[in-house]
Amino acid sequence: MSGKSLHTLDMSRRNMLRGAALVAGVSALVGAAAAAGPAAADSKFSKAMAKYQASPKGGARCGACSQFQPPSDTCRVVAGQVSPEGWCLLYAPK
Repeated sequence: MSGKSLHTLDMSRRNMLRGAALVAGVSALVGAAAAAGPAAADSKFSKAMAKYQASPKGGARCGACSQFQPPSDTCRVVAGQVSPEGWCLLYAPK
């Protein structure tokens, strides 16, 4: 392997580890918020903090998320109404 290929591999591994750390952190936050229940309603993430968007990301969408609460179109961890077709960083498949 050339030096350039090894550097590219290192960058990919580094990005993968950063992504895994982000997913682990978000998962911990979602779990803590879900465990807190209704008493934590005021401590929900804002749409901006969750990077909420009104359109799905691939096959991931709010309607298929374990945090989504139909028929009120609300979320356990994101403040305000959300679209069943929306998506955010806190997406957790059912």
